Amino acid sequence: MIRFLHAADLHLGSALSGRSAGEAALFRDRQFQAVRALFSDGVARGAQLLLLAGDVFDSPNVSKDVTARFFEMLGELPVPVLIAPGNHDFWTENGVYRREDLPQNVYVFDTPRLACFDFAALGVAVYGYAFLSERCATPDLGDAADLPTDRVSLLVGHADLTSPLSTYAPISAGQLERTGFAYAALGHIHNAPPARRYGNTVAAYSGFLAGRGFDEPGAGGALFVEIEGRHVEMTRLESAADRFEVLSVDCTGAQKNEEVAERVRKSLSEQEFLPHTALRLRLIGEVGLACVPDGRLPADLREGFSLLEVRDETLPILDSGYLEKDPTLRGAFYRAMLPRLTATDDETRMIAARAFRMGLAALAGREV
Repeated sequence: MIRFLHAADLHLGSALSGRSAGEAALFRDRQFQAVRALFSDGVARGAQLLLLAGDVFDSPNVSKDVTARFFEMLGELPVPVLIAPGNHDFWTENGVYRREDLPQNVYVFDTPRLACFDFAALGVAVYGYAFLSERCATPDLGDAADLPTDRVSLLVGHADLTSPLSTYAPISAGQLERTGFAYAALGHIHNAPPARRYGNTVAAYSGFLAGRGFDEPGAGGALFVEIEGRHVEMTRLESAADRFEVLSVDCTGAQKNEEVAERVRKSLSEQEFLPHTALRLRLIGEVGLACVPDGRLPADLREGFSLLEVRDETLPILDSGYLEKDPTLRGAFYRAMLPRLTATDDETRMIAARAFRMGLAALAGREV
């Protein structure tokens, strides 16, 4: 049996625009601690290898402090570490991977052609390739007949299995079926789809290690993989890195902003968010015309989050029969807004609802 940890898309050294220097330093420190803990967990479970499928760094020229700290961490691991540079951390002569003090247990692929590192003592051969720029053509993955029969053959690479027109090393199902690899450890797709078998090859994306926006919610992590014969078992290990989370709160029927705040308070009390979580709060449902849940939440509800973003996606409860016949300016305003309030596009309806509320407030002499 062979056991290994498969991770990718760490994006260490990100610019972290919008954060102060102090906040960015604390974030990077927490991220490194999360990476260290995840790798240590994999080794403690019996991992004999660590496969990093690209975009380990956010660019090929991140700061020396970041690279020195990361490679020092890898050098402390008691197992070989194999890295296949991706489109963010592509291999260059002067880049992050071209260094004299690379730890002896770290192996980096440096060519777009398929190459191999052989670990005879483990009975494993690891194949991979490298991006040499932000783009990479379809790599030649070879054929099952080319593989040694006395090894478990693994592939590690940054690749796009989703589109043949991709410029990020697009590979096809047919290619994987012909290769005969026991496992293809892939990076690039942050929101990882389910693993799939292509012939004798199980291909999987490990997903992101730490989300970088609300389009990457929840826990990041890595895959702990065990292979015995043709049986491949994967266990997802969650990362303790800072998270982005999205919470929807149904405000249907609320007539006042205070009612919305209470529903938010109740929903938050039912969750267990980790420290430093960035939260997007989606307010949904139909509310009274006087209710304006536009982010004016009590200050105590914002405590404990590194960021709290409130999105008012509610719609007003409309007495359409009355407003359609209303002879006043309010009725005219409603009739003018009706096509947008009932549009099929969600974004159009949300914007129209906000504009409608503001218009009604202005017509009633209330503060906008």
